[in-house]
Amino acid sequence: MQSKLNLESAYENLREHLDKYPIGFPVSETGADLRILKHLFEPEEAVIATKLTDKFEPLDKIYVRSKLDMEISKLKEKLDKMASKGAIHYKIIEGEKHYANPYLVMGMYEYQVNRLTPEFLEDMLEYAGKEFGIELFGTKISQFRTVPVEKSVTSEHCLPSYEELEKIVNNSPGPFGLTNCICRKRHKMGGETCKVTSRLDTCFGMGEMVSMYLTEGWGREVTRQEALETLRKNQDEGLVFQAENIIDPNFICSCCGCCCGVLTNLKEFPKTVDFFSTNYFAQIDEDVCVGCETCINICQIDAIKMKNDISKVNKRRCIGCGNCVASCPEQAIQLIKKDKIEIPAESEDELFAKILAKKKEIKSS
Repeated sequence: MQSKLNLESAYENLREHLDKYPIGFPVSETGADLRILKHLFEPEEAVIATKLTDKFEPLDKIYVRSKLDMEISKLKEKLDKMASKGAIHYKIIEGEKHYANPYLVMGMYEYQVNRLTPEFLEDMLEYAGKEFGIELFGTKISQFRTVPVEKSVTSEHCLPSYEELEKIVNNSPGPFGLTNCICRKRHKMGGETCKVTSRLDTCFGMGEMVSMYLTEGWGREVTRQEALETLRKNQDEGLVFQAENIIDPNFICSCCGCCCGVLTNLKEFPKTVDFFSTNYFAQIDEDVCVGCETCINICQIDAIKMKNDISKVNKRRCIGCGNCVASCPEQAIQLIKKDKIEIPAESEDELFAKILAKKKEIKSS
């Protein structure tokens, strides 16, 4: 199909192609970038992936633009194989599959939840800890936003619907699905145990995003009520809700501070809050606090410390998840709304356009 030269340079060409996206694919000094692509794509598949964009397109449009030496039926066969192993993704529009390149996170990495190997994880950890970590967090415009747990909010908060767990789920037409947490699964493969929960199937998706998971067998479909029950169990155990940073999110991750790649990496920064989209922070009433340290033990971001036998919140670290509020036996903590409120993007296109614009601004400065 392709010349030998094209196949030999397929991975570097694909890396360059993917690096143009809002969440790019920067060069790795150690070669981890190309090794990750080799885990996901055969050389011919890497060539085909360079003919896709990050926007969903129908098969015939891709075929005409690609000018590949193969029948359209063969191209579809190749694309479906690539999608089945999570190298690309698709969604059904008016009964027809539309294909696109996903970003590495959230995307290709999460799609490997049932295909993890020690070698792939080693390369991902190396890449995420260096070049890709800078790429993912460098703009400080997060793909994720913190949703306060239900037990931490009161009627006085007057939450907009995009910050209320139940309304987020009820606003979605479905379908609904649960998948294993890839971060917790990664730790389990390494012989480590999550300190917060023993359950793996805690990650929740809805709408278009979860449809591919369900079709490909990467998750299990649940009812709306089952979804809410699982999410409430997650909050009871002290997991942090990180939803897609748009008005009507397609996913809600339930994260812990010991396994989650996002939380574990970002809590290493002194001002963790800069990297999260959140509208609240916790505040402790020193006159009520008895210093039991319940809040310290449940905080997944290490934002609470003891000072003079009283718990104290570090506002530079607190992401307003509300777990400490819900768990405090003395009811000594409340969520406080920030003066400057962040409103999520209307859509994924708007969110990633903001990220891309910020990347260009940083690069030109």
